[in-house]
Amino acid sequence: MKLRSSLPIFLFVLFPYFLNAQVPTLKGKVTINMKEGLIRANLKLTGLPKLDTGFRILLNPGMNMKYIVDTSGVVRYNSSYSDEAIRYRIHNGKNYIPLPENLNIAYTGAFPIYTDTLNFFDYKGVIAFNGKTMRASEQSKWYPVIYDTKNDREIAALAYDITIDCEDCKTIYINGSAAQPGPLARFKSDLPFELLLFTGDYEKQKFSGSDFLNANMPLADAENFNKQIVGIKKFYEKKLETAYPQKITFLQHKAIEPYGPNKSWGFVTFPTIAVAGGQFNNQVDKATGKFNHIIKYSFYAHELGHYYFGSLWLPNSTLRWFFLESTAEYLSVKATAEAYSRDSTISYIKYAGTLLKDKKIIPLSKIVKADEIDERYRYSYGALLLLAFEQRFGEQKTYKFLQTAIKRAGERTDYAFLKTTAINSGISEKDWKDFEEKVIDVEDGQVLVNKLLSAK
Repeated sequence: MKLRSSLPIFLFVLFPYFLNAQVPTLKGKVTINMKEGLIRANLKLTGLPKLDTGFRILLNPGMNMKYIVDTSGVVRYNSSYSDEAIRYRIHNGKNYIPLPENLNIAYTGAFPIYTDTLNFFDYKGVIAFNGKTMRASEQSKWYPVIYDTKNDREIAALAYDITIDCEDCKTIYINGSAAQPGPLARFKSDLPFELLLFTGDYEKQKFSGSDFLNANMPLADAENFNKQIVGIKKFYEKKLETAYPQKITFLQHKAIEPYGPNKSWGFVTFPTIAVAGGQFNNQVDKATGKFNHIIKYSFYAHELGHYYFGSLWLPNSTLRWFFLESTAEYLSVKATAEAYSRDSTISYIKYAGTLLKDKKIIPLSKIVKADEIDERYRYSYGALLLLAFEQRFGEQKTYKFLQTAIKRAGERTDYAFLKTTAINSGISEKDWKDFEEKVIDVEDGQVLVNKLLSAK
């Protein structure tokens, strides 16, 4: 593993603000009432970057603004709604103003407590109270997130010094710090993290390689679970030639929408992997010490892949979902093949084919809006494109392509980025054009499935 040579890249990409001696930081206090589903916040953002008047302040739609204050005093604002956030734009009464270096924001929110089966949706953007725990991720905008419209990026990874006051909380957790006992806990980090908040009546378990929250893991199961996670991390370190140093926290909570007995979903806010509706302690086969199903292995391999594509490097722009999800899915396919066999890849391609049947594909070169890459595209077709890239150019150049993308953090991840990353990875203009014509520009997903299967 070439970990030593890749370490400077790791430091530059993950903590770019350090090089400018300015780290966006969130400070203040958040009060939570678990019984009533209430959140009250008084927070200060400091060390903000210089942005022009096009920036926005994003907050969850359930939050009611009390005030926004900069160094000159209370500022005025206009607001508009998107699917996941209220978007605030501040002005001085006459003109919109650039982003101040410091902002003080106070607001209150009220949210349902889901203890029945009446709710029919849940995803990472929901602030989820279930009567026992509360989960709020960076996507749910429980804290103010700055949106840089010019560069199409959200500033959601922040250093922090936050006090959480939750009278009826046994344990409190913020991403990037160790969980603490309630009802009052102060969390500090000089390093920026996307802020996942998890509060309520649950226990923390600490093991050598991982922490488990609300999981009730037997020691032997936790050690075997962790052994497989470490194996996936080492595989990625070797293939991407970039260190994977972070300890993982596994978070489990009761789903707020009804699932069948064998169904669950999860997400990652690095270094936390969260699941809803599932249990960590029944996923290890006691006889073999391995996960009891290949799907579980591939799930964690996908989520662990988001360290590189989502934390170390956060994609944006039109191909955001391809570079965020399809890359992690490709890594998952490769890790699973290493742990099991190449037959798992063939099974993956065949299953993806069933999902893509009769689906008309918009070529990556014609994507104009990020959400045109829908779930079947980002989790299935995009990974098949990378397998086709590997089929055409080889595994070594495919990993080189992924390594090169990570090194270009901060650029707009549009189609021009995709092409130049491929060229910079050693693909000739002629070969890339041929790949575009025969693979990328094909609008029938089944053609790609058949091409991959015929070569296996």
